[in-house]
Amino acid sequence: MLVERFVLNAMGTNCYVVAAREGGPAVVIDPAGPMEPVRSFLTRRGLKVEAIFQTHGHADHLLGLEELRRETGAPVYIHEGDAEMLTDPEKNLSAFLGSPVVCRPAEHRWRGGEDFVAAGLRIRVIHTPGHTPGGVCLDIAPEGEALHPKVVFTGDTLFAGSIGRTDFPGGDYDQLIDSIRRHLLTLPDDTVIYPGHEGDSTIGDERAYNPFLRGD
Repeated sequence: MLVERFVLNAMGTNCYVVAAREGGPAVVIDPAGPMEPVRSFLTRRGLKVEAIFQTHGHADHLLGLEELRRETGAPVYIHEGDAEMLTDPEKNLSAFLGSPVVCRPAEHRWRGGEDFVAAGLRIRVIHTPGHTPGGVCLDIAPEGEALHPKVVFTGDTLFAGSIGRTDFPGGDYDQLIDSIRRHLLTLPDDTVIYPGHEGDSTIGDERAYNPFLRGD
């Protein structure tokens, strides 16, 4: 499986291109913008974007969404708990940064627990509220292959050595810790996590060394 990370915008937000193979269909996770590096990569590798996934609705993860959607025609997926953040700059926090971000509504709204196929990939949606009400993690593997060993895209739920902020509107520290304990720390230690900021890690390392999770 091909996973390519792009660190975009002033907030160092991770955007991922995921595909079962080169020269085929792909999904983009959190098109943070600007999209030129992503566009160039897609062209070089002969990849066609068939779906756009949002791990949550904060503006730093949306900045390139409409540009990518316009260029590819790919449908957008987001959890129903964050769906209004796409269209409301106060809810996605961009209104407070002086440059409002307004996107069209998503074509698909997750409820959590979905297990489906897109772009030749099997996707399982894990609802992990706490950073935002509709935050999700995405368990992804090539279609026809088992989801173990796992790779999980954790958005702003879990980082290498840290967790998502909970001081924004809709955040809840206890809920976030519960989400991580119930849905992520139950995964095998060799599960690779690809977060919304900074570098990757594994569940085993986060269980052992993350100061917010020690003892779990």
